[in-house]
Amino acid sequence: MKGVVFTVKGSYARFRRPYTTTSALTFTLIHPIAVKGLIGSILGIDYNDLYHFTHDLKVGIQVLNPVYKDMQSFNLNAITGNNKARNFQSTIEFLRDVEYRVFVSGDEDKLLEIENILRDNSFRFTPYLGNSEHVAKIRYEGSYDVLKISENLCHSVLPKENILIDEHDQVDVYIDRIPVQNDINREYIKYQYVGYAVNNQLLKTTGNPDIYHIGDHYVYLF
Repeated sequence: MKGVVFTVKGSYARFRRPYTTTSALTFTLIHPIAVKGLIGSILGIDYNDLYHFTHDLKVGIQVLNPVYKDMQSFNLNAITGNNKARNFQSTIEFLRDVEYRVFVSGDEDKLLEIENILRDNSFRFTPYLGNSEHVAKIRYEGSYDVLKISENLCHSVLPKENILIDEHDQVDVYIDRIPVQNDINREYIKYQYVGYAVNNQLLKTTGNPDIYHIGDHYVYLF
């Protein structure tokens, strides 16, 4: 089994929590479904075909930068007929100075297509991080064998219940509940509590999660 690895970074990002409306909050990291959307944009996959193309891909995510958030207020135009106001104010949350390392595994023909696009920087559409205003910079890192390992260590995001918290370790652990699966209508159908460290720090694991060695990293794949 092979895995393609690349980094993606941006000055700002926003991965909106779907239950928020006028006060739009963001997840604290890019999630697997957003990664698949990013892959679709660089390959130029039609919106209606994206689910079928990416459904069987496995995705790992390493959060490289600490999490910083900004809040900004915007005047938005009212577009519904029963809203007589011309505009209304909304407070929107953003992530700032984000960088992720992404691991993708699955069908080798699809991986080769992704790898060729990444090597050449010949993206079909401009990649962005949640919103079209937040343009992403992508750097290809390589293609590697994906090897199952028994070490109880992980660089990437993994389920919260598989994180072993050691009070003697100097590691800050971030926790969030993110979508990890959607359906053909692009609706989120499965959420999971996950944890992660930043700055290339390792987490200790428990419960024997499936951890893979990809390049120089220990990775959990969603």
